[in-house]
Amino acid sequence: MLEIKKILLVGSGNVATHLAINLKNKNYNIQQVFSRSIENAKDLAKKVNSDYTDNPKNIVASDLTIIAVNDDSIIDVLDFLPDVPTVHTSGYTHINILKNSFTSYGVIYPLQSFKKNIELDFTDIPFLIEANTKEFENNLIEICSCLSANIIRVNSSERKKIHLAAVFACNFSNHMQVIAKEIMDDAKINYELLIPLIKKTFSRLEEDPKMKQTGPAVRKDINILENHINLIQKDEHKEIYKLISNSIIKTHDNSN
Repeated sequence: MLEIKKILLVGSGNVATHLAINLKNKNYNIQQVFSRSIENAKDLAKKVNSDYTDNPKNIVASDLTIIAVNDDSIIDVLDFLPDVPTVHTSGYTHINILKNSFTSYGVIYPLQSFKKNIELDFTDIPFLIEANTKEFENNLIEICSCLSANIIRVNSSERKKIHLAAVFACNFSNHMQVIAKEIMDDAKINYELLIPLIKKTFSRLEEDPKMKQTGPAVRKDINILENHINLIQKDEHKEIYKLISNSIIKTHDNSN
């Protein structure tokens, strides 16, 4: 296997920050942080005791390059990166975006939601990996195994579907709470009243979500559904309510 100890990190956002700190804690050397924002690069470099730059001409080749930028920016950084083993961290972007730029390439996708200022225990975070060669795949397994006990090999097609499911499970469910808070705020009622209910709902994650569905839609309580719609002030929220309620009704009709 390749000897990988020195890492060039491209990016300084949420994922880049968590990966850099955790890899540093496992004795990997974050040799350099490259970012379009020199201040962000400097801030992250200080946390992991590394060099930093915002100038592509000053990039230093390492044993491994990790591209941890948003999906649309991946293509923009490829032309000036050295041909060393390279991965991106996207849940959606195909591995082949790296094909024409690097001899060894792959994907490390940590299936989690990241914020710079919120600490995470990496131990059980699923790391979805993919590589263009078996040797490089083994390298990625070795690196990720020092961070998490949950390493899974997936191809790009599978990873895209997992990413889509994660958007429904995480991003959309969080947005439902945004709407719930807005409804409570508009009524001048404390949102915290809902917290015990929300905590209870998310405490039952191991159960089949279909089997724990409750509410007026699964009961087909049309009178309540119609009255709820009349209470909603924003048209877009009315449409969301209708779409989700109809989906619940159809789902449980099909299960009968």
